[in-house]
Amino acid sequence: MERDAAMKGALWVCERDIRKFVRQPTVMLSALLGPFLMLILLGSAFGGSITHVPIAVVRESDGPYSSAFLDIVREQQNCAFGGVNCGEAFRLTDVPSLDQAEEMLVQGRTKAVIYIPSGLDSGLSKLNNAIFTVYLDNTDPMSAAAVQAGLTRAATQLSTQVEIISAHDPSITLDTADFYRNVLYIEFMAPGSLVQAIFIASIIGGGISILFDKQRGILEGYLVTPLKQYEIVVGVLLAGVIKAMFSSLTMLFLAIVVAGVRPMADAAGFLLVIFTLFLTGLGLISMMTAFAVRAPAPEVYQFTSFPINLILYFTSGAIYPIDGFPDWMRQMATYNPEAYAVHALRLLMYKGASVGAVAGDLAFLAVFTGIMCVIATLAFKRAL
Repeated sequence: MERDAAMKGALWVCERDIRKFVRQPTVMLSALLGPFLMLILLGSAFGGSITHVPIAVVRESDGPYSSAFLDIVREQQNCAFGGVNCGEAFRLTDVPSLDQAEEMLVQGRTKAVIYIPSGLDSGLSKLNNAIFTVYLDNTDPMSAAAVQAGLTRAATQLSTQVEIISAHDPSITLDTADFYRNVLYIEFMAPGSLVQAIFIASIIGGGISILFDKQRGILEGYLVTPLKQYEIVVGVLLAGVIKAMFSSLTMLFLAIVVAGVRPMADAAGFLLVIFTLFLTGLGLISMMTAFAVRAPAPEVYQFTSFPINLILYFTSGAIYPIDGFPDWMRQMATYNPEAYAVHALRLLMYKGASVGAVAGDLAFLAVFTGIMCVIATLAFKRAL
């Protein structure tokens, strides 16, 4: 009898928890959505073919052979030699000088520079050997490998065409030069990990902390103090930013000391890195604070934060170049603040870029942060 009574009690507790779970469709959806997003986003983001890669072209020789080489690259006729995604792999842009092309490389506006030296076409017309020089942005090792492989195939196909036309086999080679030191994949991932640390701190140190204060009546208790509403909001956001900065800077220290990440930034560059992290932290903290104060229940916030994290992280280019994303993920990346933060941090950490190179990224982050601060302030006022 006692065993039956115990089982009935256990079934009653089980039934109560199940009904509670069913009455919260947001929690149910999030429990299913998280693994599904992991499958779709990670499967689509990681390992895709690198396409739409921007390449600058500097032509000091303008003849039939150099034009044929660029046509092969542009039209991706090298598919017969193992290429994929024909016609979509590269986007070529003519640049008047090598100095300008190198500046584009520093600013992250191009992934490689094809330099066609003077005399190349006249030399090939006399069946002399020819060399195309390619400067690679090796701070993105996967894109650099894809560019090198594609251009090597293009040079091979041009050699075949010249041999068929002339019945001779002049040597057409591709001289690839790394523009920066070799960047390992763990270093490629490091900027995304810094931003991820900020977002995790935003979830735990920002949103969840606010939910606990809301449950305990601490937020309402602020109203009986001389504090003004804007002072409460600013204080909460400032505390969240301090937690996020501590988390991200600790992650940066561990990445350098433990993981062997070697940033190239000088003192000014490190200040820009810290400013980028601060701007990103304030924006994400404000976003998650607004979400937390309007969440109907702590469970809803906790379960929903996980899918949001997945969406922002995997579409930011943190683990794989955005050029390797499918079109729909590339569109998502254009509105993802983490994508701009990751891009700016890579330029600053591994290229020693100036503020001009990251001005666009910082402008987007500033607008995003401003909007999120306004939304957080309005949401907080309604919650008090």
